[in-house]
Amino acid sequence: MAFKVDKNANISMVQGDSGTIVIEGLNTDKNYAVYFAVQDKNREPVGDEIMLNSNNSANVIFHLTGSYTDAFTVPRGASCETYYYGIKICDSNSNIEDTLILADSDIGDFNTITVYPKKVEGVS
Repeated sequence: MAFKVDKNANISMVQGDSGTIVIEGLNTDKNYAVYFAVQDKNREPVGDEIMLNSNNSANVIFHLTGSYTDAFTVPRGASCETYYYGIKICDSNSNIEDTLILADSDIGDFNTITVYPKKVEGVS
């Protein structure tokens, strides 16, 4: 697995690597639209939001491709760059939208993605 996820749901990864993010514990009585989005330090979106339907499952798995995470750049000379991500569940039947509090984090905490520079380009 190319991503390391700590107990607070903070992610460490290498730019351009692929990996998965698993969201667990969803209510199985609902078919949620589950959104994943990333922002930079200026709160500007990085890449497109990704949406998955839960299909009444307790879990969804976001598969981030290398081409998607290639947008998480590290400035030349920097050892790493920090990005921020969030997960939102939406239920169109009840008009409920909830940003999830992940793992051991709290409502005001940021979920981070610490990105390290590429070591090799590779081909896919």
